[in-house]
Amino acid sequence: MESRLILENELEPIFLGKFPPFPDNVKELLVQYGPYLILIGAVLGLLGLLTAFGVGTAAIGIGVASYGGGFSFYVGIVLATVMMIMYLMAFSPLRARKRAGWNLMYYALLLSLVSNLLQLAILAVIIGGVLGFWVLFQIRDKYVV
Repeated sequence: MESRLILENELEPIFLGKFPPFPDNVKELLVQYGPYLILIGAVLGLLGLLTAFGVGTAAIGIGVASYGGGFSFYVGIVLATVMMIMYLMAFSPLRARKRAGWNLMYYALLLSLVSNLLQLAILAVIIGGVLGFWVLFQIRDKYVV
């Protein structure tokens, strides 16, 4: 028996049983090209985070002024950095269709939801969680242990 991730047993019946399944060609498309989209998104995300860390000092002044520069701003930056690193780490296993890549994407989604929750972005938690888990559980069977 394979080990399950945190909340995986609880989420599986919802996103595989109550949501409509993707056609197999859509799953294949997501599995084939998804890793490259994630890689591009992670690189762009890291470039954006470099700005937040002060590489573009004019932008950080605007960012801190608009977001207040408070606790949630800095926690969001730290969590976003961890997520981007997880996305980069997931690229090779996802491309090789290994379950380890899917696991990293699963944990990155959970981390994203925690980050949105800490920033009180409730709508982002709901929409991101539903869409993210729906897609992840639809393509899970394409990744081997």
